[in-house]
Amino acid sequence: MRHLYLGIVTLFLVILKTYSQNPIISHSFTADPTARVFDGKVYLYPSHDIKSPVERLKDWFCMEDYHIYSSQNLVDWTDHGVILSQNNVPWVDSESYSMWAPDCVYKNGKYYFYFPAKPKNMKVFSVGVAVSDTPYGPFMPDWKPIEGIQGIDPCVLIDKQGSAYIYWAGNGLRMARLKDNMKELASAPVLIEGLPEGFKEGPFVFERNGKYYLTFPWVKDKMETLAYAMGNSPSGPFEFKGIIMDESPTGCWTNHHSIVEYNGQWYLFYHHNDFSPEADKRRSVRIDSLTFNSDGTIVKVKPTLRGVGITDARMKIQIDRYSAISKEGVSVSFVNDENKFEGWKCRLEKIKSWIQYNRVDFGSQPVQEVKMRVKSDKGGVVKIVADDEDIATVKIPAGKDWCVVKACVEKAPVGVCDIRVSLQKGASVEIDWIGFDAVPWSAGAFETRKYRNFFAEMGYSQAEIDAKLEKVFNDVFYGVNKVYFEVGDSMAYISDLKNHDVRTEGLSYGMMIAVQFDRKDIFDRLWRWCKKYMQHQKGMFEGYFAWSCQTDGTRNSEGPASDGELYYVTSLIFASNRWGNESGINYLAEAQNILDCSMKKVGKDAVTPFINIEHQLITFTPTRFGAKFTDPSYHLPAFYEVWARWAYDGRSRFWRECAERSREYLHKSIHPVTGLNPDYNNYDGSLLHSDGIIGDAFRFDSWRVPMNIALDYSWACADREWQQEYGNKIQNFLYGQGLYDFKDQYNVDGSPVKEVLQAGEYKQLRHSLGLVATAAAVSLVCTDVKCEEFVKQLWEAKHVPYEDGYLDKYYDGLLRLFAFMHLSGRYQIIFPQ
Repeated sequence: MRHLYLGIVTLFLVILKTYSQNPIISHSFTADPTARVFDGKVYLYPSHDIKSPVERLKDWFCMEDYHIYSSQNLVDWTDHGVILSQNNVPWVDSESYSMWAPDCVYKNGKYYFYFPAKPKNMKVFSVGVAVSDTPYGPFMPDWKPIEGIQGIDPCVLIDKQGSAYIYWAGNGLRMARLKDNMKELASAPVLIEGLPEGFKEGPFVFERNGKYYLTFPWVKDKMETLAYAMGNSPSGPFEFKGIIMDESPTGCWTNHHSIVEYNGQWYLFYHHNDFSPEADKRRSVRIDSLTFNSDGTIVKVKPTLRGVGITDARMKIQIDRYSAISKEGVSVSFVNDENKFEGWKCRLEKIKSWIQYNRVDFGSQPVQEVKMRVKSDKGGVVKIVADDEDIATVKIPAGKDWCVVKACVEKAPVGVCDIRVSLQKGASVEIDWIGFDAVPWSAGAFETRKYRNFFAEMGYSQAEIDAKLEKVFNDVFYGVNKVYFEVGDSMAYISDLKNHDVRTEGLSYGMMIAVQFDRKDIFDRLWRWCKKYMQHQKGMFEGYFAWSCQTDGTRNSEGPASDGELYYVTSLIFASNRWGNESGINYLAEAQNILDCSMKKVGKDAVTPFINIEHQLITFTPTRFGAKFTDPSYHLPAFYEVWARWAYDGRSRFWRECAERSREYLHKSIHPVTGLNPDYNNYDGSLLHSDGIIGDAFRFDSWRVPMNIALDYSWACADREWQQEYGNKIQNFLYGQGLYDFKDQYNVDGSPVKEVLQAGEYKQLRHSLGLVATAAAVSLVCTDVKCEEFVKQLWEAKHVPYEDGYLDKYYDGLLRLFAFMHLSGRYQIIFPQ
């Protein structure tokens, strides 16, 4: 069996970003949203609609698990992954697909997650509880449901005195007190009286200014409204007050909600079938602001497409989620009817027709250009206005395919503005999105399974891009500058020619490149050489690899360098996902062996794990004397995300935490002005203050950091704002040194190094191709338009000897290839086939 890890609670806590407008989650269906505020964040606990895998539910609600999402700004939402499934709750029928509307509350240092489901061998619903130390899990479900509750949609209120009340639906709305253990009823269930006739479900109760609000979906006619009653205590009596939100104008039968206050504003979370208009049993969560009258009654909420929050001008702005629209000449439809999660487009069909999007933050730095993804058979011209000031005019070319067009911003706005896009010439101009300056993507490939082709955005044709990438690949593996050498009929190595050796760095890089290009032949040859000559099969280094060997396999050093192990594990997992494990090499078992051998090293004479257990950070090199420091260029948080999903080694939560610790560490390692980092440093990000030439300065190892951060952004996009600041910062520094003149070694504060570290037999500062490559790769995260100049420089750069005759076929060649893979969208997560 492939999927060996079945914990009590699923722990794939993969962080993914979504965009801000309604609906707020754009990669999967979400419904029945309960929002709670914990530790200054909003946590969202929805149910999860899926297309039914069983015939009996093909036209009904089908839900098998729960995800948790969180946000600090109601714009960027983090998906913490599946926290509970029908397959890991002991009392739930694992074929019921009935994990309906949940809730979560905090009391006495614990988080209690309440959920309805169908028990085994029973037709009626029960309500269970799972407990965690954190609001995002892992949650441990109780072995049985709460006795005395038969119903759905639990909601729990903890009053100011600390007493807990639970409410649910089932032949009306009911309530009871909870015991202090939060798992048992302290009173008999009672029916809540005084509510209007008609079907009611999904109670949500909250307190404001001493008044208690009992809110609920209510079928007033044929579809659900959101309604409410008010009382002076958690147990009522409640007096019906009216409607919070009317029935869906587009025929979504259900609605379900929660109401919370966050940063001084009240919000209504609810659902609609935006991504599934043809089937109202697959819903998506929305948010709109909610206000109260002076007497405490609720002002009816009108649902919007714009939603809440402020949108960054330098990200994609989905103007189809409009704030206002002209009376005629504008329509909104899906970009792709076959995959509605790709979102919507707007069509401007009449001269002077317009669409407006409010609350766009341009910041304090003036934007320079606007970008739009557009399509128009006959072409046209659109005008962009910010707060009634004309800021740009964009010419749309005629064509049948989508393209990204650019135009200069004539008058740059600052601060938060409302923008309006109107048609000035032509007809039938379709707009997917607009944005300003570089417009990096806002979601990672773990979520979208899509990769940015930066070269295509700059106007290079796909034929040009493919040809260039093939040439760069062949330069490394088969050309006059090759570093790949085959041995016999089954092995091969990659050599650092300038140092006359074979390194785990290069071999593991080669394996990653091979699996990305679907070259099983190259991958298997490299792995066999590694396993035969480099991997220790026994002894204190068992499972580790000798980091340097001669080309005949003789070891120059017995000890490992941890970046090799990092790449070996990830590339082997990808090989398993792509090719399976039945073709002569069990790739997954080899990856698990490396991890197991490392993590099981204990005792005073044992070599340390290559992931420091205390700090959860990668070591520079594991030793018997402790792992003293780390290397910023070894940090690839997204690799740990891969391990958490597909290593199946029982350590998913640990690897997920390693990714978070690694991102936090990088914040501390980067100079706040220059964006430079040292080659090595302490686990807290401070400099080693070593006496050696290698260590405290930005040198050869350090070049990899920009590219590594670009990879984490491209795959996970879990640290978006900081990574964008970093990318702009390091490119600003290098640009300030001269785009075609910046050197390959600096002190981290940007000052010149006192002593130059030599490369092979050469000792000279250069404008090195390897750094040119990684400085271009980080453009994937940048918001400043100068990033395009870095990419153009890489595209045009030649891999030829420098002025002094030095040519680094190995390091420059590999980094150049990786950068081309990144910028063409060819460095990808390999999901299981």
